[in-house]
Amino acid sequence: MTRTTKAMAAATAVLAALALAACAPSAAAPPDLTELEQPETAPTVTTLGILGDSVSLGVNACAEPGQCAAASWSGGSDPAVGSVAARLAAASGTEPDVVNAAKDGGDVEDALRLADEVVAAQPELVTVLLGGNDACAPTLDEMTSAADYESRLGELLTRLNADVPGATILVLSVPDLHHLWEIGRSDAGAVQAWNSSPSCKNLLGSADDDSAAATERRDAVAARVDEYNEAIDRVCAAAERCLDDDGAVFAYPFTVGEISAIDHFHPSIAGQRVIAEIAWQALEKGAAEG
Repeated sequence: MTRTTKAMAAATAVLAALALAACAPSAAAPPDLTELEQPETAPTVTTLGILGDSVSLGVNACAEPGQCAAASWSGGSDPAVGSVAARLAAASGTEPDVVNAAKDGGDVEDALRLADEVVAAQPELVTVLLGGNDACAPTLDEMTSAADYESRLGELLTRLNADVPGATILVLSVPDLHHLWEIGRSDAGAVQAWNSSPSCKNLLGSADDDSAAATERRDAVAARVDEYNEAIDRVCAAAERCLDDDGAVFAYPFTVGEISAIDHFHPSIAGQRVIAEIAWQALEKGAAEG
């Protein structure tokens, strides 16, 4: 499935439910977590495990640079986010323990090495958001190949199925990194931040370069993200007790207000809130489909 058709297929499902979030500024009221029901896909969650990268650590979501675990879409405690953990607590009346084994700058290979921490905690639900750092690299040649990404993700889910029996695994799609460049390319502050950062040079380096070569380079990163998301579909479908978001994170049209003003790259509080809502909808939808 191509980048365009993937986005179209998932957009219909998420845009109606998230229309208000798309327009909401970062200072919007916290999400209403009353009257939530425990998803049948995760009927009892006393422990939540997290595997991912800086997004799951809330990096640069808060007022100061760096990690802000309270703002994590998965395990955070900030009521303005309404994380998966907070929603589970609201639905069940019991706050789950959170084991956040995400790594700042981590890729799918790092998650394989860090899985021991999650396995040891024996969670009933594991969230996975990986691929941004596999695609972001100094050069195109240094991106994780689609085959390696699929193989390592498959190995990770197989490990979780075997060593955390009964756990539900929720795998979210890789965000549309090319869209990030599109919404920030006309912002001088964003361009300056990207050009001065060592991160994601294959996509955001020379951010104001509109040459054919630069366009080809960015399109190659976008194509790799497409391949990762197609791999997520296949690997999750083959695994036990695995749910994905049907490409909803990828399809969601993040706005400038949903991106951190610190680095113009990571989700802001509002962006983390969007991901939390998509994740919760995926858990609910999985129950309905089951």
